[in-house]
Amino acid sequence: MEAPPEGESSVIVSLSEAAMHMYTAAIDALPAPDDDTFHQRADIVLSGLRKLRGGLTEAAGRSRSTASVIVALSDVRRRYDTLMARAAAAPGAGLGQQLYAARVSARLSAQEVANGAGLRPDLIDDLEAGEIPTEDEAAKVRGLITALGGVPTVAHAEVPDGPEDPQEGAEEIDPEVLLDDDVVESVSSEG
Repeated sequence: MEAPPEGESSVIVSLSEAAMHMYTAAIDALPAPDDDTFHQRADIVLSGLRKLRGGLTEAAGRSRSTASVIVALSDVRRRYDTLMARAAAAPGAGLGQQLYAARVSARLSAQEVANGAGLRPDLIDDLEAGEIPTEDEAAKVRGLITALGGVPTVAHAEVPDGPEDPQEGAEEIDPEVLLDDDVVESVSSEG
């Protein structure tokens, strides 16, 4: 796959920053977790963050992604994890939100969880996106959540927010190193 021109990466990061500004404002405006509208409003933000995460994951997976794309992806993932942990700990949390929080706290991938629970691999992502499981699937997921130690409390599950400016705190990277396909592939395969 051909690398995006530097200008394209710049546009991707700028659009991501604009979207994150709106999502951060929406997260800040969420009602208390015990409010009847919390989950409905949080689900809308989570859906948007999943889409943004998907686009940035694709951009970061290119053979010559830029450091700014990777930093933007990290910021989106951090915010998503934090909001999912908050939603999972709230009254009335969905099974997928609870599974996500337990899985991330246990540092397991969706594939690893699916394999360990005897579930189809795409089911984990579907559940975490709000799909409703069958009774048999729900029983397996509940058992898995229990085996992983349950849903962590928000204080234990929260991932600290990243810097307001995704470039702030970003390590200086030699551009020549980024052109080395082996280095970039090892970075993108670690996620």
